[in-house]
Amino acid sequence: MKSMGQDIWKISAFLLAALVVGLSIGYPLQVLLVTSVSLLGWYLYRLNLLLRWVRNPSNEPLSEQSGLLYLVNREIYRRNSEHHGRTRQLTSHLLQFRKAVSVIPDAIVLINQAGKIEWANSKAHVLLGIQWPRDAQVRFTDLIRDSKCSKLLDGVDIKPNGIEITSPINRDLTLSVTCTRYMGDEVRMVIARDISHLIRVNKLHKNFVANVSHELKTPLTVLKGYLEIMSHNPELPEKFRPPVEQMTAQSNRMQLIVQDLLYLAKLEDYSYMSEHEPVDITQLVNSIIESIQPVVERKRHKVQLDIDYQLKVLGSQSELHSAFTNLISNAAAYTDDGGVINISWKFCDGGAEFMVKDNGVGIESVELPLLTRRFYRIDDDRSRDSGGTGLGLAIVKHVLQRHGAELRIDSLIGVGSEFRCVFPPQKLVSDDDQVVSAETGI
Repeated sequence: MKSMGQDIWKISAFLLAALVVGLSIGYPLQVLLVTSVSLLGWYLYRLNLLLRWVRNPSNEPLSEQSGLLYLVNREIYRRNSEHHGRTRQLTSHLLQFRKAVSVIPDAIVLINQAGKIEWANSKAHVLLGIQWPRDAQVRFTDLIRDSKCSKLLDGVDIKPNGIEITSPINRDLTLSVTCTRYMGDEVRMVIARDISHLIRVNKLHKNFVANVSHELKTPLTVLKGYLEIMSHNPELPEKFRPPVEQMTAQSNRMQLIVQDLLYLAKLEDYSYMSEHEPVDITQLVNSIIESIQPVVERKRHKVQLDIDYQLKVLGSQSELHSAFTNLISNAAAYTDDGGVINISWKFCDGGAEFMVKDNGVGIESVELPLLTRRFYRIDDDRSRDSGGTGLGLAIVKHVLQRHGAELRIDSLIGVGSEFRCVFPPQKLVSDDDQVVSAETGI
């Protein structure tokens, strides 16, 4: 406001002097007009200089020492200095970020909304063959020709753990690829990680477990045979019968573990392909219930069925029998006496659902993601007493994966647990063996 007052006093002084001069020569209005136009021209000239300086701040700023132009000039100069300071700081941070990204062992590629490469780190050249800046503005799918990558970028069939592909420049490398969207979905960040070592270690682990299980099979059979002979021998002293019975029970349990491990190894071997045919779930469930009937009667369980007898699934009868048996027998074994077990098979949103639900004690939410791990037990003592091997849900998970299905587990403490096997529509068939739609039914 002080500078504005100075400008007003200056203009007023010039106009007053012009008026005095005009009165003295007899042309006051003409002199005032000329003076006003001159002042306006002067300010326009100074504004033009200010504009030129704003457009090119490298020039010297205006030499004003007071007035509004001085304030505007000083404010712009201050903001320009702050801007340059922030620019230098951001440039420094960007350089540090790029240095940090360059040493990350994962390939990182930024892709714009049009699917073209905006930036890539050095590891992208090693894993994906994408080199920056050589491949700038090249479509990502033109360099990585994989249908799974195209679906991943389009947001189709997104999986939490991403997809696995073979490196386009090294067939010995297996990559795990994920895609993250940000900035309003306009930019996508593709991250590729070399998981070849993990796959090799996992394969060695599976082979080791399978080999050990196979080697244990023969001595266990021999051991069980001798124990059975001893247990049926009338000359066996009574004091030795309890230990023999315990050894027999434990050898039986060990044999079940070995059988489950061998079966699990076969399921994990993707070179092993089972024949898929329409499976009658009604018949399958009836045979399973009949096999566990002694447990149901002993524990006085109530089994309720809700089965769509017309709905069938395209799959392996033996594998689905194994998976569903594990779910139903678990519900029978881990539900308290007098409990209710609900078994259903019907259409649901996105396919069809096989569900086993009980009203047992329930499972803590933190335990749910761990249930399908091998040998994972919530209650070791109770699991061993029930004869469980700790491999049942792992087998269920792998069977469902081989059928393109998904295992979903919900549980509440004091309410019960619910295990749902959700099958995609393409796996469903009708009585005439035609694929059906979950929306239209049969």
